[in-house]
Amino acid sequence: MDSSQIAQLSQLFANSLAADAAVRVQGEAGLKQAESVDGVLEALMHIIADQNTDMNVRKTGESSAVHLEYPSAVFFKNRVQKGWRDPPSSHSELAVILVGPRDREFVRAHIVSAIPAVPQHLSVFFLSALERILQKDYTQWPQFLPAVVSQLGNGNQPLIVYGSLQAIHALAKSLYTAENPAAQYEGLISSCFSSLHQIAVGLLPTSSPEAGAMLRMVIKIYMKTIARDLSPLLQQSSSLVPWGTLFVHIIEKDLSFLNEAIPNEEEREKNQWWKVKKWAFRCLHMFLMRYCSRGNEKEYAQFSGMFIQHFAPGIASAYLGLVNKCIGGLWVTRHVRQQLSTFLADCVKYKTTWLIMKPHSGALITQWIYPQLCFSASDAELWQNDSIEYVQRKMGDYSYEDRVNPVEAAEYLLHALVTKRHAHVFGSMMQFVVQILQSTMNSISNEDSARRKSGAIRMVMGVSDTIMDEKKSPFHSQMDAFFAQHIFPEFKSPFGFMRATAFESLLMFDSVNFSEEHQRTVLEGVLAGVQDSELPVKVYAAQTISNLVEYGSIFEALKPYAPGLMQTLLTLTSEIDMDTLTYGMENLASYFPEELAPFSVQLCTQMVTLVKASRDSFVAIVQDINAAGDDDFEKTLSPLETAAGILKAISSVVNAVDSAPQILAELDNILAPVVAEVLKNDFSDLITECMDVIDTLVQCSKRVSALDWQVWSELFGAFNRDAIVFVEDIVSSVDNFIRYGKDYILATPQVANEIMQMIKKILEPGNESVEEDDRSYGCMIAESLLLNLRGHVDPFIPELVMISLKYLKHEDDLQSIFKVHLLELIINCLYHSPMQTLQLLEASHATETFFFIWFKELDNFSRVHDKKLSILALTAVLGLPIQSIPSLQNHIGTLLLNLQRLFKEYPAALQTRTEYLKQISADEDDEDDQAAGTQTQSASEEVREEDGDASDDDDDYVRYLSQQKDNDGDDFIEMGLEEDPYFETPLDPVDPYIEFAAFLKQCPPDHFLLTAVNADQRAFLETVVVTAEANLKKREEDAKAQAMKK
Repeated sequence: MDSSQIAQLSQLFANSLAADAAVRVQGEAGLKQAESVDGVLEALMHIIADQNTDMNVRKTGESSAVHLEYPSAVFFKNRVQKGWRDPPSSHSELAVILVGPRDREFVRAHIVSAIPAVPQHLSVFFLSALERILQKDYTQWPQFLPAVVSQLGNGNQPLIVYGSLQAIHALAKSLYTAENPAAQYEGLISSCFSSLHQIAVGLLPTSSPEAGAMLRMVIKIYMKTIARDLSPLLQQSSSLVPWGTLFVHIIEKDLSFLNEAIPNEEEREKNQWWKVKKWAFRCLHMFLMRYCSRGNEKEYAQFSGMFIQHFAPGIASAYLGLVNKCIGGLWVTRHVRQQLSTFLADCVKYKTTWLIMKPHSGALITQWIYPQLCFSASDAELWQNDSIEYVQRKMGDYSYEDRVNPVEAAEYLLHALVTKRHAHVFGSMMQFVVQILQSTMNSISNEDSARRKSGAIRMVMGVSDTIMDEKKSPFHSQMDAFFAQHIFPEFKSPFGFMRATAFESLLMFDSVNFSEEHQRTVLEGVLAGVQDSELPVKVYAAQTISNLVEYGSIFEALKPYAPGLMQTLLTLTSEIDMDTLTYGMENLASYFPEELAPFSVQLCTQMVTLVKASRDSFVAIVQDINAAGDDDFEKTLSPLETAAGILKAISSVVNAVDSAPQILAELDNILAPVVAEVLKNDFSDLITECMDVIDTLVQCSKRVSALDWQVWSELFGAFNRDAIVFVEDIVSSVDNFIRYGKDYILATPQVANEIMQMIKKILEPGNESVEEDDRSYGCMIAESLLLNLRGHVDPFIPELVMISLKYLKHEDDLQSIFKVHLLELIINCLYHSPMQTLQLLEASHATETFFFIWFKELDNFSRVHDKKLSILALTAVLGLPIQSIPSLQNHIGTLLLNLQRLFKEYPAALQTRTEYLKQISADEDDEDDQAAGTQTQSASEEVREEDGDASDDDDDYVRYLSQQKDNDGDDFIEMGLEEDPYFETPLDPVDPYIEFAAFLKQCPPDHFLLTAVNADQRAFLETVVVTAEANLKKREEDAKAQAMKK
């Protein structure tokens, strides 16, 4: 673009920011058209880098100036993200406008030098764009890394060096998501890590913020390089010694000069030098947590042994030294306190590091861990000034990588000490706790004593699993009395934080076998707690509601309170904007459906309001992130999780009124528009829960309303926009639309065509928007269409058969599960229209091949449904004039042989399904027994502890944290052809014996089944007929018995 075109583009940006709506729309439309111009990125870089724009923004800083640089930078980043990709491999990508060759060449030539040439609030967009370019072009851009490394020399200005470091960091980030990047990582390490280390060593003695920023970037490059795998180059002692020494020196660097320079602690935590320490801590912890724990893997065995034996003890000693300084009054950031505790916790299990830690274990518990667990002055300030923020910080899901919680890290260290070194630590820890509790018993109104007691109780909560382990703890049987003496009185404490701690204790000790009297005490305490004047107390009390239903003696007493408690949960959820209480809603809806049914419409209306509020909060956050060029997805999680949790509770409420059609209709009027709006606006993270709501509505009402069909329209639109990330999320819903909406589909052919388009898109081999594992779901939707609309979808059969045959030509490359689904796609077509399907197979010269693959794979047809469908399809084939199918004329015996096999295996499949259904409907007591068994095993491993390497069953901090959080989600189960109690089809009531016997009766006397079978085959046919007669008789008797009941 020449200067006049750049000026025109600048004007378009100015117009897009205009107050006049008409001018703004015109500007936005012009910018949309500019996307397709090869040269627009070059022009944008000129606009962004131009120091003499019309408004001279950087120089004047006038509030009336139009900031063209910022929207230009956002546009630049978005254009690169969307258009810098490989040429399309399928028609679904044709709408994407690719970045042209002129722009590609210009951007690659100038983007690195542009990064340090613009302010940081603009360079972030260049860096995001560079990362995208490197993801796509790095292997074809060999001059990138040498050019960047050449700018790291001492002769260059610090700003240029910093820009080069940022570019290298962008490369490291791009390799993190690349496929097989080992060679690229080695090239990066060989090319510049020596220079990076030299730069870091030179920066460490300095103290300027600029030096801190550069050193931080060096350490972030190292961290990103080891975040995925640890290159053999970095495992060598020649690399590990200098880098490890550097990290320890960074950690030990005295930053006390910042205390006076930055009096405000929150501002001090943001200082670059403290951030440098954070990243150094992370690198050392990554060595220990990620790679030493993988010592059983060949590629890390030598590194793990070397690090644990020769490096970890020295690092642990340095950390203990820093802990002693902190105990003595040294100020460090929250992140440093967290890292000290987590690293030492992961050192507890190793013999080499435990020998260093063992003499300090008592001080760690009493002087490092315990003070951090006490209710602090900062806790009190936050509680008083912003109780909502207090709740969100204390109860929010905690991610080790992205959030800072030194208190939880201290609890992790305590847990590691008690579980890994139980014999040495547990008794003395409990003795210390008892001393604290005894010393505070008579000063219930003293706040200082209350804070000390809070720390002792938190220590007990932190090792609740050990205390409740009968094999490990003598306190297990004493916890009912412990609560009566130390916890229940705090329900009425004058201090809100102690009332909250009492309710939190109930959550951590949910398996205590309270006496009936104490169960009533708990109920009274919780009912009072949810009405408390302090918000955190109410929330902690409300969290225990999901546990109250487990107390048998108070279950009946809880029934009258269920509607009020649900109302309380809704109100609190609205107030705190978290999903913390949604599990309690689900439990109330599940356990008290009759009590909640009269309030279901009111409750769902309120829940929908909460979902909309969470959705709006999510939209606002996403808009802020997009505008700022931030990739912090964590910020979006809270409103999303809240909305998702409420939607789950809505599904439970709908289930509670499944026998009330009028209420279901009212709920449908409320809920269907919300689901449609979620789909319309592509809120992909809520689609699973929204589809569950629609599933439940349709399943319970056994109908698809007009509003539900509007949901279908939005669902189909979202699917075509690739907004459905996981096809699995919508399969059940599509099946319900077909099953309960078949009359509408037959009257509205467009819907059937849309379903067929969906199937074809899912099964299109070149469609990259669908994961390979999801293609089976296309077969499932096709099966639902063929079975529910049998006799009405003949026009679709040719395409379905051809799609399946296209894959089966390369059957050796297919996963067995997908292969079975593809075979069943054609088998369904055979059952639906046998002659048409066989003629299609004949025309494709694929008849023999298809039947060969089908019968070869029968071992994988394990479900009752698979065998039944195969029997019915073969029955349909045998009913045809075989002489009209040349490829089958010589294979009648093979068809009969496999039909016989299917009938023989069918009873065993039925038995397996019956046993499976019994198993999943068993009482949840089995799960409790299983948990007790796990505890016994861990106890038996304790013998391995004595000053050697402790058992390695919980070496991961993230795993520990996940165990401490209530997790009501289902475990991931790999999709397989296993019996599914919720899998229903129109074939369920069909008896294959009765169907086959009826077919035999209709056969003409000269049919080959009656004239050309051998004695063994005849005996088999007679057995089928006998079984059919018995099944028919039983069916009639069951029908009579059912009629008499009515």
